[in-house]
Order: sequence, then structure tokens, then C-alpha cells
Amino acid sequence: MAVSAGVEITLSASISAHGKDVDTLTLREPTTEDIIELGQPFLIIVGDGETGVQIQNKKVAQYIVRLAGIPMSSVKALARNDFSECQAKVLGFFGTDADGQAKS
Repeated sequence: MAVSAGVEITLSASISAHGKDVDTLTLREPTTEDIIELGQPFLIIVGDGETGVQIQNKKVAQYIVRLAGIPMSSVKALARNDFSECQAKVLGFFGTDADGQAKS
């Protein structure tokens, strides 16, 4: 099965990556190897008859590094809303949205 081209995110504020100004990021779809090496970007919490999802921001950041091909210093420089958009896209690859809800 071929990996899709991914998703493009237009940043609200440029960042520097590899010595160049960047105003868009393209996140490729994660491979099985990515998932084995990085793990899931969220935890499923079960207890007291309820189920919840806890987003693992450090893992999300590691996915952004790998999927966009930028260094962690560039991820840390993202505007908060740009990180949130990247987070939503990463979680979307796993069938969840930014609130940890399953996509239908």
C-alpha cells in the first residue's frame, strides 16, 4: 500500500528550519516503522466506567519532527496555534481529532 502525500499546513508565523525560513509544513503520513519507533501520540485512559484520551505533546512533537523533516528546535519555535494545528493533523492520522475523539 502506498503512503499518501500527507497534509500541508500554512503557518501563521514563519519558522526557521535547516537555515531557511519556512511558512508551510507538509506532514507525510506515518509509516508502521514510525509508529513502532515513536509509539502512539496519545494514551487511552480507562477507569470508573469511563474512557478518555490523554494527548502526549512530546510524542506529537517527535512526530512533527519526523513527518515534516524539521528539527525539534523548529517545532519548539512554532506559534502555539500552529502547533495546535499540527497536533490535530498528527492525531488525525491515528483516527482521532485534537480533542482525542474518534473520527467518524
